[in-house]
Amino acid sequence: MPPKAKVIEAPVETGPAWTERLIGHEAAEQAFLKAFAAGRLPHAWLISGPRGVGKATFAYRIARFLLSQPMQAEEGGLFGGSAPAAPTSLAMTADQRVFRQVAQQGHPDFRVLERTPNPNTGRMRKEIVIEDVRAVIDFLHLKPAVSPWRVVIVDSADDLNRNSANALLKILEEPSANTVLLLPSHAPQALLPTIRSRCRKLVLQPLPGDRITAQLAARFPDVKAQDRVLATATAGGSLGQAIRMIERDGVGLLRDLGSLLASWPKLDAGLLHKLGDKLAGRDQDAQFDLAVELLGWWFARFARMAATGETPETQLFEGETALIARLQAAASLDRWLAVWEKVSRLFDRVRAVNLDRKQAWVAAFLAIEGTGR
Repeated sequence: MPPKAKVIEAPVETGPAWTERLIGHEAAEQAFLKAFAAGRLPHAWLISGPRGVGKATFAYRIARFLLSQPMQAEEGGLFGGSAPAAPTSLAMTADQRVFRQVAQQGHPDFRVLERTPNPNTGRMRKEIVIEDVRAVIDFLHLKPAVSPWRVVIVDSADDLNRNSANALLKILEEPSANTVLLLPSHAPQALLPTIRSRCRKLVLQPLPGDRITAQLAARFPDVKAQDRVLATATAGGSLGQAIRMIERDGVGLLRDLGSLLASWPKLDAGLLHKLGDKLAGRDQDAQFDLAVELLGWWFARFARMAATGETPETQLFEGETALIARLQAAASLDRWLAVWEKVSRLFDRVRAVNLDRKQAWVAAFLAIEGTGR
């Protein structure tokens, strides 16, 4: 019998580049369209907002829109002609050629500036390096090939190191004609002030909770309504974060964390080690990072309530309200913040020098357990 043909799976078409819809942010979209229609389009846009709120999705919408414009306005006919109506939307469907070209990074007038693998190690770099910025600058100095614009998405601007940021600044100070740079940023305040000052700013606001919950219900109809509510509560107005909480079982992880914290001041040792074993398992790096993120998020929630005297309207886990009261009675807010700073440094070392995850996890909770005694 002849050998079976090898089946080659097509790449999964997911992520911001393949997302047709943008939930919310109508005001930001109209602000861009107004600038475009006025004929005074800024050459650089700083798109900020919470992580997962849709900044990269918005940048790709802008890129597709610009690259789909005709090379030049059509001339009027024999008796003249009216100007085309001002565009009212950036929307484009995935079956259109420009959409797929941009998503596959195959459009001749489009580039994405992002972290790349280190050729010496094969591992993904932690920063955008100056060599990649220089390649983009060379690209921007060329004339557009098939559209009126050359467009670059810097995804994300937070990944620029100081050298690459200074190199990018040169093209922001002296932009080539018909070029647009789109800079999504989770923390724009950390960027060089000179970069911020040379960009038009668009701030994507957190989405209302009811809108996030409705989207989760549409995407995950089989997930329990209570789990969708918890995912929304931890998302901080970010649909992307809420989706991640569902897809990565972040809700279950939050419940485990809640059960462990609720046993304070004498933590449940069995649950602590069980969770530590789970997070230290093979291929559990992402879950460990999510657990650390959720723990930090909950401590920020606790600190806010301790500072304002608020109590949670909705408990995220059984015994949360009583836990917050016990923590406040046991130690001052300053002391708890010092504990969390110590725990944060420990978790940073785990990532930096590849420390044992379970050992760090247990040590962190022992530090929490020992506070207030």
